[in-house]
Parts: sequence; structure tokens; C-alpha cells
Amino acid sequence: MKFIYHSILLLFISSIAFGQELSIDETLANVKREVEKENFDKALSLIEPLRAKFPENEDIQVYAGRIYSWKKDYKTAAKILSPMADRANPNPEALQAIINIYFWSEDYERCIIYCDKYLLSDPKSIDVLRIKATCLEKLNRDQEALELIEKASFIDNSTQAFSGIRTLIGRKAKNTVSASYLNISTSEPGQSPFHYGYVEYSHKFSKSAIVGRANVGHINDDTQMLFEADYYQTFSNKSYLYANGGISTGETIFPVAKAGLEYYFAPHKKFDYSFGARFMHFETDDITLLTGQLAYTAEVYTVAYRPYYDTSNELFSHVLSLQKVNEEKERLIRLELQYGNVPYLYLYNNFTQPLKAYRAGIQYQHRFGESFFVRPIFLYEREEYVPGEYRNRFNVQLIVTKRF
Repeated sequence: MKFIYHSILLLFISSIAFGQELSIDETLANVKREVEKENFDKALSLIEPLRAKFPENEDIQVYAGRIYSWKKDYKTAAKILSPMADRANPNPEALQAIINIYFWSEDYERCIIYCDKYLLSDPKSIDVLRIKATCLEKLNRDQEALELIEKASFIDNSTQAFSGIRTLIGRKAKNTVSASYLNISTSEPGQSPFHYGYVEYSHKFSKSAIVGRANVGHINDDTQMLFEADYYQTFSNKSYLYANGGISTGETIFPVAKAGLEYYFAPHKKFDYSFGARFMHFETDDITLLTGQLAYTAEVYTVAYRPYYDTSNELFSHVLSLQKVNEEKERLIRLELQYGNVPYLYLYNNFTQPLKAYRAGIQYQHRFGESFFVRPIFLYEREEYVPGEYRNRFNVQLIVTKRF
């Protein structure tokens, strides 16, 4: 009789335990479904009763903490996870979750503390090493970040996971030098090529930058120079102002004097836009160009439109471009379609009649190492050089840049 009684009791207890386990698994499955839908409040309403009923179940506690962090309620998430992360034998999952909390909330100092604590038990965790290196970069502790990356490269036999951090550190370089050569040739009919070149130096300050540039042009056995400067001023709302001024040694190859001003408004969602003007004084004429830009960025692609209006000759010109950028490798490829008298970099002629020009161009930038860049540019034109007569025009340019 006792045997039957104990058997029934054991079966009853087992059934309750099985029911509880089934209830936990089913509830967590529902929680996961709500999380995948980003219904975080609904997910929390399901998991909170489980937290209260099974306070010793750390898997449930950690998952609840993660949900609060995904909801961006970082304070509550840290309150749940801290007891499991701060003890002598921390829960690794809780440590990982709290590292993410302080990283996402931009508390980089505290994030580093928990990264170090995690790395005591798992010093080869590339994910945690990457987060720590990123925090160091955000705090401008760049040398420490680079040393950590070098250490991690021996662990992973690669620095691929850290290339984006290296790029961010490299972009902080204050100085840049560039040199360029541009050849302009024509055919049907042809004429002697035009040769242009420049060297420039730029320096970045905390919220501004200045560029000095010396240009040289050689056309028909005549050589002239153009000396100019650019100035960039950024503002707290992420807008910035561009200013340019220059003066030449001659009167034909370059403008006698030039000036420009353009304001780039704060980006609005995925749109960027600007408005500005360029002024050029030639020997026999003055040219004023009104310009601006409207650009739309979707992930790595940017489509942009820039018009030019020559107020003196009442000419409209247009540039449509498509650009793809790899931010991590600082690599880009850009396609352009142009119509009208579009200024090619610093070049513009004082046209006195509306001659047409159709252009298609491509340019590519490649970074070698951490700080050396090469950018080849090719632009083909079908140019109306006199009314009703067209010729081919080829613009080939190479720009090399070193930052330090």
C-alpha cells in the first residue's frame, strides 16, 4: 500500500515539475517571438513573472536584462545584470550583456572595466577585444587601442576585425599632403595637350581645417601659377562652411583672382544639401556661378545632383553622380554625368556664348597601408568648341595623398 502511495506521489510531483519546465520553455519561446518583432514591452510582460517565480535561474535573469538593454532602458538592464557580473565568479553571459549596455550607452570608461573583467577568463575573445579597442578610440586613447589591436592580431592571426578602428584612428591625422597631375587632350580636331598640376597641404584643427594649394598650368608654351586657400568651419549641428580664395600670376590659363563660399546644411535623415557661389575675375570678364547640391545616401551609395548657373552668360550646367564608399577601407568609386560648362576642379573658362558639352567620368580611390591614397580620374567630353562643331576631349588625372 505504501509503495502504491509513494508511486502516486512521485508521479504527481514529476508531473508538476514537467509542467513547470514545459511552461518555462513555452513562455520563453513566446518571449523570443515578441523580441524578434521588437515588441519589447510585450516580451517583458511575459518574462517578468518568470523572473519573480525563478529568481535563481540566471538564464532568465540575463535574458530579461538583455531585453531591457534592447529597449534602451540601460539603467534597469544594468540593475538586473550587475549582481551577476560584479561577483567574484561572474556569469559570462551577464558580463557580455553588461559590456554591450555600457558600450551602447557610450559609457566607455565603465565598458572597459567590464571588458577587462571578461578578458581575465577569456583573453582570446575577439568580440570583447574589438569593443575595448573601440572604447579606447572613442576616448582618444589611440595608442592604447593600436597596441591592443597588435596584441589581438597574434591571437586571431589577422587584423580584419579591427580595420574599421584603425581607419577611425587614421582619420584623426592632423596633416595631409597631396600632389596631382592633370592632362587634357583633344582629338578630331586635336591640339597640343594642356598640362596642370598642384601640390597642397592641409591641417585640421578641432572644428576647422585650412588648405594651401599651389597650382601650375602649361598651355601653348605658356606657364602660369595659381595660389589658393580653402577654409572649412564645422558647427555643432553638423553643418559646415566652405570658403575659397586664390590669385594667379597670369591672366589666361587661370582666373586672375577667384573666390567661393558654400554652406552645407545639417543633414536631414538621409539627405544632404548645400548652397553657394563661385566668383572668378578674368582679364576681360567676370564670372559668377551659383551652385548647390542635393544628395541622398542609402547605406554605401550616394546619389547627388549639383547645378551651376552662370549669371553672366545665363548658362545652366548640371552634374549627376553616383558614388559607392567603403568606409572601413576608405575606398570609393564615383560615376558622373555632366552637361554644360561645369568647372573641372579649379578650371573654368570665361565663355561668352552658350557652347554645349556632354561628359561622362569615373574616379576611384584606393588606400595603401593606413595613410597613403591614390585616386585616378578619367573624364570624357564631347565638346562644342565653336557653334555647331564638336570634338573629343579627354581629361586624365592622378592624385596621390599622404596623411600624417
